[in-house]
Amino acid sequence: MPSKQVKDILDHVRAAHQQVKKVCDELRGHEPDARLQLLLEYIGRHEEAFNTALQLYEQDARGKGLLETWLQFSADEAIDEDFAALRLSEGMQADEIVQQVLDFDAKLVALYRDLATSTSSEHVQELFNDLAQLEEDKERQYARLLQD
Repeated sequence: MPSKQVKDILDHVRAAHQQVKKVCDELRGHEPDARLQLLLEYIGRHEEAFNTALQLYEQDARGKGLLETWLQFSADEAIDEDFAALRLSEGMQADEIVQQVLDFDAKLVALYRDLATSTSSEHVQELFNDLAQLEEDKERQYARLLQD
């Protein structure tokens, strides 16, 4: 099984979140429905906030030397496939958009949990568990959107 450093895994995750934000921004520019524009803006802001939080986690991890930790990791393709499965397009209903993003985030949570259990480093476990928690908090906020 291939190995990657924590920093490379985080870079790949960041790129996926940036792609989600980019797609939301592009769709928002073409969306005539003001409610969907707000939803896409909301999701884009959350993706941006996640990336900001990820940078803070990285700064903390860098100080502890965690970013150079090697982990057995072969999920780059899985992340790319999960993003490819995220089919946001013009004309989608709000609940469809949120559900697609929730599905993508759930896959990332599972990845973070797997990474946390695959290492003996308590600090790396904490890092990935914290990222999973951050994603789960975001999922709850999106789920509330579906209820409103």
